[in-house]
Amino acid sequence: MAKEQKISPISTTIQTTNAKVRLWIVIIAVVVFILLAVIFFLLLGVESIGQLLLLISATAIAFMSITAVAVTLISNAGAQVEEQTLAFFDEELSVLRASEKQGKALQEMASVLRGTLSFERVVNEALTIYRQVMTEAGAPSRGFHGVVFLFRGKNLYPIASRQLLDVDKQRRTPGKAGLLADAFSRAETAVSYAPKKDPELSQYVAFKHSKLIVVIPLRAGFQIFGAMVLGVGKEVKLTDKQMSFFDAIADQTVIALQNAQLFERLEAEKQRLIDADADARKELARDLHDGPTQTIAAIAMRINFISSLITRDLDMAKIELKKVEELAKGTAKEIRGMLFSLRPLVLETQGLAAAIETVMKRIKETDGLNMRLVGGKYGELLQDSAQTVVFAIVEEALGNARKHSKAKLIEVRFTREENLFVTRIQDNGVGFDVQEVNRDYSSRGSLGMINLRERAERIDGSIKIDSKIGKGTIVTLVVPLSSQGR
Repeated sequence: MAKEQKISPISTTIQTTNAKVRLWIVIIAVVVFILLAVIFFLLLGVESIGQLLLLISATAIAFMSITAVAVTLISNAGAQVEEQTLAFFDEELSVLRASEKQGKALQEMASVLRGTLSFERVVNEALTIYRQVMTEAGAPSRGFHGVVFLFRGKNLYPIASRQLLDVDKQRRTPGKAGLLADAFSRAETAVSYAPKKDPELSQYVAFKHSKLIVVIPLRAGFQIFGAMVLGVGKEVKLTDKQMSFFDAIADQTVIALQNAQLFERLEAEKQRLIDADADARKELARDLHDGPTQTIAAIAMRINFISSLITRDLDMAKIELKKVEELAKGTAKEIRGMLFSLRPLVLETQGLAAAIETVMKRIKETDGLNMRLVGGKYGELLQDSAQTVVFAIVEEALGNARKHSKAKLIEVRFTREENLFVTRIQDNGVGFDVQEVNRDYSSRGSLGMINLRERAERIDGSIKIDSKIGKGTIVTLVVPLSSQGR
């Protein structure tokens, strides 16, 4: 009824126009009648009443014939015009209604996208919209099957679906043949009216009885995330606008997927930072317990011993006080070293090279190791944030060498190789089996060399460790100046 009410004003307008046309026909017919009468009079002349009646009869017959033919032709033409006009307006109105529905669907999906980071909710909304479009195209809603596939490794797994059997939910497919491969290779929507012949999709019970399958790739640029596969139980013709609408919905879905992946990475990074902070706290507590805490306890015991010596042996008490003074100085130096590791102010004020030299000087004083820095000027190529990370990596590598390498010489060398900043920490110590240590670290946690790699990744860098038993160790850090340079 709503459709008839919307079209009836158009029909009324056409009918009014036809009535005006008929009025003009009558007027023209009268004029033609008069003209015919005049023509017959001039041609035949009138000599009697019989001739006059004959003239009038001939004129009337000619007039009625011409008028009948004209009215018939105009009526038929009017009916055809009215029918074509109504059909045109009906078609345009249907297109406008479909466009309005698609616009509302996109708006609703964008609203869902803004209101949630749940990828599952977005893809479910997308499948609902796809089913509506297929139904409007003439497909039965009960025969609709929809699956969202995502790549996990080399295979596609269904992560959301409509009317998919449990046995199909457990399946996986490589996407290397048939309609899936076609959609991925051309990076555009692919359609098939013979799904039973598809080597991969025909394995799914849901698509065996489908008459039409549409595969819409989920992609961003050249990266393929997966595909949406739609199946219906009737062969329907999809218009170019509907296909474009499918692509638009897929684009919104990809945005939701990227947002979900970004949020997942941020959550993982947040947890990693929390774990790193907890590990740093544990390491600091361990260092304080094994270092200053033990020394302070020893100082307290010596002071208690000295207090008993003052009344009995003053010279011995002075000697013991000297020992306590040395212990206190050593403890103060150790605490200053820990504070320097926590926040190296010299790095902020004098730069990377000066901070590395300070670390080396402290290690030389405590352990007597021979250490040197080569190419310190290249440290200024890095941004301040990158210098902080490089300092932490070099300091940890030097600490590992001091504790484990038994080296006589440790060298830190900064160089520039094309658009890369390269740091090499090399010692002539005892070396170790890199593979064995990596296996050990993978089972024990994220400290040591794994910690070095994680820090390098923060500045888009990479770490390589080369070592052989009896041949020393080389730790190589590579940082791209394109993203981390000044």
